[in-house]
Amino acid sequence: MADIPAAFAQHEITPKILDNAPKQKLHLCWDGIQVEPGMTLQVRNLKNAPRWALPGADPESTYSLVMIDPDNLSRKNPSVAEWLHWLVCNIPASNIIDGINGGQHQMAYGSPAPGPRTDLHRYVILLWEHQGRRISVPKPNSRAKFNVKQFIEKNKLGDPIAGNFFLAQHEG
Repeated sequence: MADIPAAFAQHEITPKILDNAPKQKLHLCWDGIQVEPGMTLQVRNLKNAPRWALPGADPESTYSLVMIDPDNLSRKNPSVAEWLHWLVCNIPASNIIDGINGGQHQMAYGSPAPGPRTDLHRYVILLWEHQGRRISVPKPNSRAKFNVKQFIEKNKLGDPIAGNFFLAQHEG
């Protein structure tokens, strides 16, 4: 069992991007590859949205998921960060338990495509539980300059219940 808070701190995701790390690992599987926090993945394996699951999800609850790249254009020059790769709101617990990609897709999955000579990018996937209520999230106009901390505050979400992240870079 990976120590999620330690991994998030080691890779400087907390406290800069997120105040507090999730306690649970979000199970992610891209192209048959099980993601462990901080591992490097090949961009070619990331073309389609991953399968994901949260063991022990509350069957009565509702969830929302965000995937961002805080290193766009690059980690040294994050001029359009946080880049929003995926935003799914109000996911019924039954979808999570059954592994169905449900909920309101407010921003369709956009596969990672780090630019040449921009080194490694971090890709962070976070899941919030908002029991007994739905959140109202307008479709963002752009993938650029999303802000996880503002998203949490605006929707009164608190800390994410689960999360994971990986690294990827341009394959020339």
